[in-house]
Amino acid sequence: MADHLVAGTMPDRIPRAQGTTAVVDQAISQMQAGLGVITLRALCFRLLALGLVSAPRPEGPLDLDTVTRTVWESLRWDILDVDLVPTVAAGLSPSDKVRLPAEPVNGALDRLTERFATSRHGLIRAAFAHGLLSGGQNVTPPAHPFPAPTPPGVGAWDPSPAIRRVLALRASGRTAAACAVADATTLHAVTGRLSAAKRLAGDVRTHRALIHRALCDGVLQQPALLPNGDLSAQERDVWRHFALDVPDAGLASRIGTHTGLGMSVVDRCMSALRRRFPDDCAVVYQGWRYGVLDADTPTDQTCCTVTGLKTAHTGGAR
Repeated sequence: MADHLVAGTMPDRIPRAQGTTAVVDQAISQMQAGLGVITLRALCFRLLALGLVSAPRPEGPLDLDTVTRTVWESLRWDILDVDLVPTVAAGLSPSDKVRLPAEPVNGALDRLTERFATSRHGLIRAAFAHGLLSGGQNVTPPAHPFPAPTPPGVGAWDPSPAIRRVLALRASGRTAAACAVADATTLHAVTGRLSAAKRLAGDVRTHRALIHRALCDGVLQQPALLPNGDLSAQERDVWRHFALDVPDAGLASRIGTHTGLGMSVVDRCMSALRRRFPDDCAVVYQGWRYGVLDADTPTDQTCCTVTGLKTAHTGGAR
């Protein structure tokens, strides 16, 4: 199984002779726990660095631009995909005030995976072959504004690695279809994992509330706080209520009910957030990063007099 992972095979596509999906996920969790990592990328790096899997045959050096080289080398870092790209972009930025956008980093990743016809964790093996990575390196990223990885198995749900991956991908703003592409699996597999995660989270109904609950319960690592002093009180109120566990079509009216703001104000603030971030799940995750959302964020309807609505949960409480 380790050989398959290092070769770039996604867990979903490891030959069934290795066991059922549950058996494969359990084996990956055990390897990650044993090597002290949470990502497939870092797992593959540790397997090669420690000689637990045979190193690839050496190949010649490549002529790479600075961004591509840095991105490729950073794939060994043991941080979830939701933080990988902004961490690399921050490291490549000329200053704290002038930040490199995510597009060049994502573009380099896409070109590398296409060039070598493999997954992101499969690029680790190719990096060893071309001399970009070696056993003397480690999986700890340089100083950056994001927290250290959560140890494997931490979190109230104890989800499978596959569920952790799809949650991290959704938190980064990818749609379910984009998650399937990034994880080299099918849309059906992604939606199945998200449905399973909703059940584990206490039967939440929306992806927005799911990401919030994953952060409350320690299934996704909480991002380190960054300053965000440019928000008005109205903008902060709308953002803070984005994790309400109501259908998307009813979110604006429910935010208006909770905050007392007029619908024109709510619509304006919601539109601004959706222009700023690629997906509502990213709005929730970035709300944690900027200190707008936290474990006390309201996610239920109990403070409103509304009939015919199923009561959900509040904050991180069960």
